[in-house]
Amino acid sequence: MEAVGRTGLVRAAATVVALLLVGWLVVSGPPRRAPQPQAGSAASAPSLTQAWPNATVVDLPGVLPDGAPYTPWLFLDASTSIGVAPTPDGAAQRVVARTADGVRELHRVAKDRYPNFLGFTGAGDTVFWGESVADPAETRIWRASVRGAAPTASLTADTGEIVFFNSQYDLLMHDGRLYWAAVGVSAEQPVTEIRSVPMSGGPTTVRPVDGAYQLLVWPWLHSAEGTGTGAGQGGPLEVRNLDTGRRITVPASPSEYIGCSPTWCRSIVTTGTDGSTRYDMIRSDGSDRRRVGGSAFSAAVADVALLDRFEPVLQMTGSAPDTRQRLVLYDLTNARLVTVAENVRQVLARQRVLWWSTGDQQHETWHSLDLGTLTG
Repeated sequence: MEAVGRTGLVRAAATVVALLLVGWLVVSGPPRRAPQPQAGSAASAPSLTQAWPNATVVDLPGVLPDGAPYTPWLFLDASTSIGVAPTPDGAAQRVVARTADGVRELHRVAKDRYPNFLGFTGAGDTVFWGESVADPAETRIWRASVRGAAPTASLTADTGEIVFFNSQYDLLMHDGRLYWAAVGVSAEQPVTEIRSVPMSGGPTTVRPVDGAYQLLVWPWLHSAEGTGTGAGQGGPLEVRNLDTGRRITVPASPSEYIGCSPTWCRSIVTTGTDGSTRYDMIRSDGSDRRRVGGSAFSAAVADVALLDRFEPVLQMTGSAPDTRQRLVLYDLTNARLVTVAENVRQVLARQRVLWWSTGDQQHETWHSLDLGTLTG
């Protein structure tokens, strides 16, 4: 831990917050208000192709042609992914692009530097990510071309105490710049530094913001702590507009743990003394509460209401020791649950693509779905 330094400690804390954001931690107390009727059970929900006959799931082996295990961290489309894999000899970790044309190595770091790759984002053929290493301890932002001839380049090491929440907004592209949140230094109150660098390279700029926040879709911030939504706390949450200064306080009771986008919020509420929970979706003004499910349901990803329509949800099925996870989508447009896949292991989402794995660790398969193709 000492080799990682303060940035590593901040990242570890942010990982805890990210787990909280996906609904694993709730607090006790009665619900704030009665929800609308539940949208049916996932067991009786239509399948993906029943709900959207044109839906296409792309399958991807969990190993590269050289036999190395592969974890995708970004899909530029349903069949073009960027991810991480060790070298066959295990001496280094690689960032690779996997396309229909094959596998291309973008970057590698020796294993004994303890690399950690986070915050993948991109558009077109250009991708960005954060790379933290322990020897020497630092975090850099990198840029690479998926198919072009441009060499992989370090954009900056002036990242501050950067934090990652396992969100698609950890590194945010806007108007030719790449933005991220870092922990500022203040003896009086929490401060967030909104840092940015030109996507073509250049000096880092820093904009201090009072309070603890994480980035959402530009120009919005989401309170990370200090407004009742920090580790283990219920209560209201703040969504803040960087351009206009507008602040939206999302109402919530102390029994509620919430996470929000600018338009929708996820609410996890304990409904009784036995620890039973309820999973709701509400608009950011506190209206239009919808029941998603009960104690068997948890959020599948950190970000709320992908494309302002789809909430990926995990449902525990079976009983111990044979419990399994079913991946379902709560469709906010049609107020229904749709079954996507059974027996899933890992679930991630960035931009408009949702992906998940099945199988065991030695024989893992990844499956991707472009949510933007689900219309009607």
